Amino acid sequence: MDESTATPEPTAASESARISWARLLVTVGGLGLAAYLVVAHGWSDVASALQSVGAAGLAAITLYHAVPTLLCGLAWWVLLRPHVREDWRLFAWLRWIRDGTDGVVPVLPAAGEFVATRILRLRGTPFAGAGIIVDLTAELLGQLLFAMLGFALLFEMHPASRYLPWIALGIAIMTVQFVGFLVAQKRGFFRLVQRPLDWLKRRARAPESQADRTLQDQILRLHAHRGAFLGSLVLHLIAWVVGAMEAWIGLRLMGHPLTVPQVLVIESLMAATRSFTFFIPLDAGVQEGAYVLVGSLVGLPAGLALAVSLLKRARDVVKGLPALLAWQLIERRKIRRAAAAIN
Repeated sequence: MDESTATPEPTAASESARISWARLLVTVGGLGLAAYLVVAHGWSDVASALQSVGAAGLAAITLYHAVPTLLCGLAWWVLLRPHVREDWRLFAWLRWIRDGTDGVVPVLPAAGEFVATRILRLRGTPFAGAGIIVDLTAELLGQLLFAMLGFALLFEMHPASRYLPWIALGIAIMTVQFVGFLVAQKRGFFRLVQRPLDWLKRRARAPESQADRTLQDQILRLHAHRGAFLGSLVLHLIAWVVGAMEAWIGLRLMGHPLTVPQVLVIESLMAATRSFTFFIPLDAGVQEGAYVLVGSLVGLPAGLALAVSLLKRARDVVKGLPALLAWQLIERRKIRRAAAAIN
């Protein structure tokens, strides 16, 4: 075949662009589903509930969200404390950027984690990539324990619920996912994180580099500090429980208060749902549908369940846009310093 007529191999950039477009289309479709649910369950009820919260209520919930964000930042710092000199405030600030980016950027999966890792590396912080991986491990285990707590509370409230076996199955799958994630780390999970383009392009894997071995060694060293990992786990679990109270506050502002156990059931099972839908950008549509379904288990009307979901999305935008701006300022500062060094 003539080389001029040969079809060129897709480049990494073109494949990445196709994936980005696919995720964007999924996001748009999910948001369309969310809009349909709002209309189908009475948009006037949803609007009335959100109006009851108002701008002041949204501001209060956004400020309250700083508490679980701080706890997650502390959990990250506790995990890395034996190996880094940075202050806990750095990790609390980066956790805000990490969560804010994840909440408003639908194109790249785990965007916040990549951004936080990049900032730490720009600062020369050791264990940047390994710290993100192991911190996610502690957070996922906390999420699993939180889901188990919600299941236990639901069983106590409604022991004959027909949904209990399905929820138990979901938690069992979560457990398998977590164990697989943990085992994968100790068997070379860094390859999926450090060289994703090799997988995207379906190339033969290159021999293991010194950087690969260093990251693998760092992951194992972090896991070896069991006390630090346990402390991180406890803080993440507390963060899940504290974060659930946002829905409790929102529902009280909407004039439909639920008990703390009822809210914990809703939020814990919502957290479990997210573990299965992490590949869907922003949980578009899935979050709204899950709130309607899970809320019905404790008698929450669909309109109010959708209002809680939309309230959380508004909170994500309020906290996420400043986080994106902070990241862009960091990147611009890096570019200016590089240009000054060349000149």
